[in-house]
Amino acid sequence: MRSKYILPMLAGVLALGLGLWLGHKLTPSPIELPTISGFLFPEPKAIDDFTLTDQTGQPFHRDWLMGKWTFLYFGYTYCPDVCPLTLVELAKVQQQLARKKLDQDTAYMLISVDPQRDTPQRLGEYTHYFNPKFLGATGTPEELSKLAQQLGVVYLRSPSQQDNAHYTIDHSSTVILIDPDAHLHAIFMPPHTPEAMVSDFVKIREHYRSINDK
Repeated sequence: MRSKYILPMLAGVLALGLGLWLGHKLTPSPIELPTISGFLFPEPKAIDDFTLTDQTGQPFHRDWLMGKWTFLYFGYTYCPDVCPLTLVELAKVQQQLARKKLDQDTAYMLISVDPQRDTPQRLGEYTHYFNPKFLGATGTPEELSKLAQQLGVVYLRSPSQQDNAHYTIDHSSTVILIDPDAHLHAIFMPPHTPEAMVSDFVKIREHYRSINDK
């Protein structure tokens, strides 16, 4: 990511982190929260509805997130570096969870911030290349922004590249974890280590189950 955009993005991430820390301090929890390498919401955050289009051309709404754990990553298929690297690591997460038999109720979604170039067909081909279970979705700039803001994701196309067909987009590289209630549950910050993410996810699942079994 170009340096001129790094400071605003870091400011957003720090603000989100401060909010999470304050939430943890101010919100009592009857069951101790597990310690993870990312951010875990003491009280998962509800997500307002949105309307995107998935890799098959069908509508992708908030209701699709219900009943499963979903790993969301915001990027785009023409990304030269961080996106493919993150998807490689996320594919390893899926494979490790499958070996642990903890992958039956999980989904993995690339949300493209480049609807101008990322057609549903291209998204489907791109995500399938990394892992057959991966899915893709994108939408109008307004709907993408609506969802991204709720999840603390920032992205920006350089004004100097507005008329350039080979533009790049600066964006956050967080992996967002949505729980089976379609709530924002945790955020994994880069660098993403599959072993750490799997370990954290197992802790999160156990904590979620202990809360919901009460």
